[in-house]
Amino acid sequence: MGQSSLDALRSGLEAFLDDQLGEPATVTDLEPVASVGNAREPWSFTARWRGGEARCVMLVKAEAGQLETALGPEFHTLARLDGTGVPAPGALWLDESGAWIGRPFFVTELVAGSAETRLLRRPEEAEPARAVALDLAAAAARLHAVEVGRFEDHLEATSADAAAATQLETWRELFLRQRLEPHPALVYGFTWLGRHLPVASRVSLVHGDLRFGNLLHHHGRLTALLDWEMAHLGDPVEDLGWVYRALWSPARALPFEAFLDAYVAAGGVPVGPEHLRWWQVFAEVKHSTISLTAGRSFADGATRSLRHADRAATLPAFIGRLLELVGERC
Repeated sequence: MGQSSLDALRSGLEAFLDDQLGEPATVTDLEPVASVGNAREPWSFTARWRGGEARCVMLVKAEAGQLETALGPEFHTLARLDGTGVPAPGALWLDESGAWIGRPFFVTELVAGSAETRLLRRPEEAEPARAVALDLAAAAARLHAVEVGRFEDHLEATSADAAAATQLETWRELFLRQRLEPHPALVYGFTWLGRHLPVASRVSLVHGDLRFGNLLHHHGRLTALLDWEMAHLGDPVEDLGWVYRALWSPARALPFEAFLDAYVAAGGVPVGPEHLRWWQVFAEVKHSTISLTAGRSFADGATRSLRHADRAATLPAFIGRLLELVGERC
């Protein structure tokens, strides 16, 4: 971004803050934050006004790519998490109109830490990675214990009987709309899931993308869960079926069984193996659909990001894991 564009972004943000605070505000230290995320473009900055100052992160709605998600539900979910003990950035201000800087955005407090995942691959960082993974298990248990009534004004309600079917149909419809070729193995995966629908033990707030890479860690401790754009009410086991996928698994530092033990010890509900397996299979068709959506966005010209150009090429590994999970019990 050139200096003139950066100045225009700063001016638009200052005008927005003036409007929100009811007094003049200044923005300094505005700079993009390195991120592997796709749905939001993060910028850090310092806001100052007569009544105080704050270190903040602005999350700008990205151009078309992997998923199309509204900012309002994500922002309001973060706001309702305040005071629950779930480690998440505090929600500050929201602009869904896009009028102030040209695209919708919201602002949160800045939380210390890094989202870097290299500690998962470095033997010398096995202990910090283990500690963060244990923190993640405890954070998941706290998240799933939060009263869902906090979120029912902005997230669609569901029931224990319907939670799995609702998610399955949501992602099946997206798959059918976004695929560029038949993908019979994924059709089979969706069919298998439809034949083995589980019943949730309870309805919880589900993060939807709970994993390393979507959290901040600092000095070997988890400081915040990030990227809440797929949050919804549903079966908490959905998060457990996602968190140890091969792309981001911390299994080298903490075996999955130990993660589940820590989750239960922190208040999470014990999970049966078949219930967990269903959500692990679901995770593979879900991530495959996300990849197909990214590839479709590039093919249709909706995004110029080369990160999305060959995302469909990642599917064989996901499909292989899907078939491994289904095994001979299909």
